[in-house]
Amino acid sequence: MNILVLGKYYPPYFGGIETLTRHWCEGFVRLGGRVRCVVANDRPRTHRETVQGVEVQRMAQFGTLLSTPVCPGYLRAARAPADVIQVHFPNPLADVTLLLGRRSTPLVVTYHSDIIRQAGLMGLYRPLLDWLLRRATKIVVATPPQLEHSPVLCRHRSRCEVIPFGLDLARFEAVTEIAPEIAAARRAAGDRPVLLNIGRLVGYKGQRYLIEAMRRLDAVAWLVGTGPLRAELETVAAEAGVADRVRFWGEVDDELLPSMLHACDVFVLSSITPNEAFGLVQVEAMACGKPVISCQLNSGVPYVNQDGTTGLVVPPGDAEALAFAAQKLCADPGLRRALGEGGRRRAKAEFSLEQMVQRYWNLFERVRTRSGTA
Repeated sequence: MNILVLGKYYPPYFGGIETLTRHWCEGFVRLGGRVRCVVANDRPRTHRETVQGVEVQRMAQFGTLLSTPVCPGYLRAARAPADVIQVHFPNPLADVTLLLGRRSTPLVVTYHSDIIRQAGLMGLYRPLLDWLLRRATKIVVATPPQLEHSPVLCRHRSRCEVIPFGLDLARFEAVTEIAPEIAAARRAAGDRPVLLNIGRLVGYKGQRYLIEAMRRLDAVAWLVGTGPLRAELETVAAEAGVADRVRFWGEVDDELLPSMLHACDVFVLSSITPNEAFGLVQVEAMACGKPVISCQLNSGVPYVNQDGTTGLVVPPGDAEALAFAAQKLCADPGLRRALGEGGRRRAKAEFSLEQMVQRYWNLFERVRTRSGTA
């Protein structure tokens, strides 16, 4: 099967969608597919390479417009022949490419989230979005709540399908020794529990509420990730009087993340808006047997982390409630173990990489057969 994947970026570019895109592409190759993945480069030059059997085309980027890469070459490269096209939404660059390209090829839209941060521009973008969803053969979401709460997808439910995201769980389960630099940081925390947050330092990720919660906790917080709010969050930590117990790690090598997850006591996903449609990093923490604290969002986040089964769920943007949940877990090792084991079981049952890839492959086979391109 010849599969064309239209994404925004591709690893080593850091991000949950980028990680998933790599997993899909490499998984499709393992199942015998030829996979071409067209994405934006992070610099003004085009680079083509084969990574683990995936033909990755990183098209020259000349800046961004409304968070969308400006890549003229993308429009040409992404119009190559294919048996099936998988497009990751939101990505207006890919949408325009499809509008200008072939319309007979089966199209599977992986719908990651509604557009929230730039909702004011939806009036301009809405005609293209409506066209894309009408054009789609199938629209895939990762959780039932995402479909239930989306005001956009309600008109297209007959063509929607739920396929949960998945990860290579063995990569997180197989840690037998904590990396030396992580072990040293853990020792430096002393007897204090370690709360871990992994994500870009941007507004909807809600790290400021975790920092504010630290005023009520005798714990240490590790924040992993980069982003425009770092200086502001450092100021929040200083003003809250917790700067000595909040460590900003910046960007951490992907190979160290399993060690960090095993070294922490509680994982905190502090995201406050449905921009966080799934929270893939929750599954990583669950695979490591760690309890999760997340927020009650109108998205798939509380579907992944089930309150009282795999962790605790609190109201978004509520530092006091977050602190109360963290204190409850920090004070009760037995509860941490029980919720951590619940998370490990749920990850294996619902969120494995193999299940996700096979479900998509089966879907591709169905839409390809129905279109007569098989």
